[in-house]
Amino acid sequence: MANTVQKTFIVDCNVCKAKVAAIEKGFIEGNTFDDEAGEPYGQRVFLGTCPSCTTILVGESNQIHFEGFNAYEDSWSDIARVYPQPPKSFSSWRIPRVVTDSLNEADRSLQAGANIAACMMLGRALEALCRDILKPADNELSPSKKPSKKLMLGEGIKRLRDDKVIDERLYDWSQQLQAFRNLAAHPEDISISREDASDLQIFVNAIVEYVYDLADRYDEFKTRAEKRGKQKK
Repeated sequence: MANTVQKTFIVDCNVCKAKVAAIEKGFIEGNTFDDEAGEPYGQRVFLGTCPSCTTILVGESNQIHFEGFNAYEDSWSDIARVYPQPPKSFSSWRIPRVVTDSLNEADRSLQAGANIAACMMLGRALEALCRDILKPADNELSPSKKPSKKLMLGEGIKRLRDDKVIDERLYDWSQQLQAFRNLAAHPEDISISREDASDLQIFVNAIVEYVYDLADRYDEFKTRAEKRGKQKK
């Protein structure tokens, strides 16, 4: 009787903190055509267990190239873990795309063990947040004025604190991220642990949620409270 080859897929294990060849227990693939985007879309989802700690792992891969549409053959992205601990999602529509794209890149970098790259992307996300929240008012953009210099991370986080957009603790976290981002941006012989990079990811996610999601929810709560107050009169 022939031995059956056990199927595996490469994915990041959040418990082992490493890429593992997860033992495949299930697989599903879906393809469709996005009429709005005018292009096809493909997705694969893998279910398996870590061969070391037996943690259940679910990974997702998206199709990058499509045979006969934009390439000679199909190709797929690396598998990213979506369970447990899926990438952080936010509800606010105000979050700029550059912020969410940077956060997603940071998450993929962490899963690939590229901690320095993850810190760079986390710094990029926070700097983009500063520029969005602290962008000049329309009346400051008159043609007679010279274009202002782009807001950098260090100045941005100080202004967020001074304007009371973030509190002292979030400001301290931001300073730690800035220090790591500055180290990562220069060709020095450095190493950043996965634990430190993961903590910085949590910090940045907390700042984004605080500045956008919680602010929106508080505004909605106040609006409902005001309506209830008017109805009682």
